Amino acid sequence: MLTITSLFDNTVAKYPERLALVCGDTCLTYAQWDVRVRGFAQALFDLGVRQTDRVAIFQKTSDATATAYFACQLLGAIAVPMNYRLSANEAAFIIRDSSARALIYDESMLPVIAKTEQALPDLRIYICVTGHGEEAVDAYAPLHHHNFDALIDSTRHRDAPLPTLTPDDISALVYTSGTTGRPKGAIHTHGNDVAIATNCVMEYSLTSTDAALHIAPLYHVGGMQAYFMPHLMVGAANIVLPRYDPQRTLAAIARHRITTLFAVPTQIQDMLFHPTFAQTDHRSLRMITTGGAAIPAATMQRVIDEFCPNIFNGYGMTEASLTLLLHPRDALSRLGSCGKPTLISTCRIVTNDPERAVPPTECVDAGEVGQLIVRGPQLARAYWNNPVETAKKFRDGWLYTGDLFSVDAGGYFHFHGRADDMIVSGGENIYPREVEEVLYHCPGVQEAAVIGMPDAKWGQAVTAFVVRSDTQLTEDAVIAFCKASDDLAPYKRPKKVVFVDRLPLNPSGKVLRRELAASAAQDLLQTGT
Repeated sequence: MLTITSLFDNTVAKYPERLALVCGDTCLTYAQWDVRVRGFAQALFDLGVRQTDRVAIFQKTSDATATAYFACQLLGAIAVPMNYRLSANEAAFIIRDSSARALIYDESMLPVIAKTEQALPDLRIYICVTGHGEEAVDAYAPLHHHNFDALIDSTRHRDAPLPTLTPDDISALVYTSGTTGRPKGAIHTHGNDVAIATNCVMEYSLTSTDAALHIAPLYHVGGMQAYFMPHLMVGAANIVLPRYDPQRTLAAIARHRITTLFAVPTQIQDMLFHPTFAQTDHRSLRMITTGGAAIPAATMQRVIDEFCPNIFNGYGMTEASLTLLLHPRDALSRLGSCGKPTLISTCRIVTNDPERAVPPTECVDAGEVGQLIVRGPQLARAYWNNPVETAKKFRDGWLYTGDLFSVDAGGYFHFHGRADDMIVSGGENIYPREVEEVLYHCPGVQEAAVIGMPDAKWGQAVTAFVVRSDTQLTEDAVIAFCKASDDLAPYKRPKKVVFVDRLPLNPSGKVLRRELAASAAQDLLQTGT
C-alpha cells in the first residue's frame, strides 16, 4: 500500500541527517525539509484546503516548488503543477479547468498573476513565494495574498490531521503541453507515481549515495515523477537549479559532485560545446538520462568519451512516464532507437487508423510503422473533465499514445513521430523522424526538425529546419546530401531547408512543430512567396 506520503515518511525516518534539498543558499537535510513540508501542509489546512482539493503550483523552480508539491501529497490535496511560462489566459484555463482552490506563485510573476486574478474572481487563496531564484523582484503581493515562508513560520508546533491515503487516491493533475490543442489534465494517482519512481530506481540503479542535479522543470513528469521522486525514494541528495544555463550547470556538477543528470539533447550539446566544458570537472557523473529528440552519432560518441560513459535514452509521456529505455550498452550500436520496454511496461504497435477504434490485438509486423500502445501501473487514470479524449486514448487497459513506432527484429523500438505530424506529399506518407535521422548524419548539422508545408503541387512539401554547427553549410549542400543518401526515397527528400538559431522545444525536449509551421507561414506572408 505504498503512497507518495509513505515514501516520503520512510526516507525521512531512514535518512534524517542526509542532505535532501539544495537550492541557492538553501541547504536542508531530510529532517529539516520534513519540518518545512509539514509546516506548509498545516498552513494549507489552516486556509481551508482539504483532501482532494486542487492546489495549483504556478512558480519557477525552487526548493519551495518541491516543498509545496510534497505538502499537497501529505495533506491528500491534489497538486496541479503548471508551466510558469504560460500566459495569463493559458494559466487561467488550467486553474479553471482543475477548479483549483489555492494558487501558489513566484513573486516575479506578479504581472501575470494580476491578469490571472481578474479572470478568476472565485479563486480566494493566493500564496506568494518570495526571495527564490535569480529573478525575484522588488515587488509586493496584494495584502490579501499570503506569504509562503510566513505561513510556514506561523505553524510551528502544530500538526494538521493528515488523512490515511491509498494508492488509488489522486496525487496530481499533470497537464499535457497542449502541442495538439488545449492542455489535458492527466490524472495521476499515488499508485501511478510510486510505480514510476520504483521503475526509475531499478532501471537507473539509484542509491542513497547519489546526488541528482535538477535542471528539468518540476512541473513536468520527467522532472518530478521520473527524476525527483526516484531520488527521494532512495534518500539521495537533490540539487535544484532555478534556471538552466550551460555554464552554471557545469559548475554545479563540479561543486556538488553530481552523480546523475537528466537533460534533454539540446542541453547536453550546449554543455558539451560550451567554452568552459574542458576546464570543468565532471568526473563524478556516473549517468546521464535523456530523451525527446535525436543526438547525432558524432556528438553521442563525444558525450560517452568526454562527458559521461553511461547515457540512457528514454521515451515516455505525461500519461505514461518512462515506457521505453535504451541502456548505455546500446547507446551507439542502437543510436536512434528508444530501446525496449522498461521493467513495468508492456508495449505493442498496432495499426494506425484514425477512422476507427483499433483493438489492442491488431498488431503490425516487425519493421512496419503503427501506433504505440502501452500498458502498465504507471498509466494515468484518465483525463480530468474530458470524457471524450479519455475514451479515445484509454481503451481496454491500454493507452493509445498517438505516437508512430516500429519495432525491429531485435525488439528495439524506433520512433517515427506523432501521427498528427505525418506528412502527406504527392499521396505518399512521410514520417518526419526518418528524414531527420538522415539529416543528423549530414556534416555541419547540429539539430534538425522536419514538417510538411502547404504546397500547390504536392499538397505538402517536406521542409527541413536546421541548426548548423558549421556556419558555411548551405541549403544546396543539405539537399545534395539527402539526394545521395540510400536511406531516403526521392519523394521524402526536403524540398526546402530553413536555417534557424534554435528549434522551439517544449520542456521535455520535443520539437514544437506547430511553432515552426507558424513561423514559416509568417515568413512566406512577409516575403510574398
